Amino acid sequence: MSYLVRFFKFAIVGGLGTIVNEAVYVFSSKAIPIAVSLALAIEVSLVFNFVLNDIWTFRDKRNGSFMKRLAKFHGSSYLGNVVQYLVAIILLIYFLHLSSIYQALFTIFLAKYEQSVITLLLTNFIGIVAGFLVRFVTSLKYVWA
Repeated sequence: MSYLVRFFKFAIVGGLGTIVNEAVYVFSSKAIPIAVSLALAIEVSLVFNFVLNDIWTFRDKRNGSFMKRLAKFHGSSYLGNVVQYLVAIILLIYFLHLSSIYQALFTIFLAKYEQSVITLLLTNFIGIVAGFLVRFVTSLKYVWA
């Protein structure tokens, strides 16, 4: 399978994972702090993406047990997850015009989100895009190599 075909399959899975990620993020942010909600959304979508990529995108490249591939996917996705998390949090702080580090930390780590859902969706989506290429390259070169 060509890199281009594999890239598009990976992108389709990523698009579906984005929907999962955004839904978990928005709904859970009403009950738990934003920082925890974002981490939960990233993890749920990561497992979702791994399963779809394992059975569709990289089916012909499987090597080792399911759990070993899942662990490798987690490891290879780490940098992309950090990029997504940091970009989303930094943009959220920027868009909310938080004036002090105390206010930013309180809002992100302790408060439940009570602002516009559009702000959550937009900042998270930009974070997802920022982490996408990192995840593709590491998946291609490490997980299903």
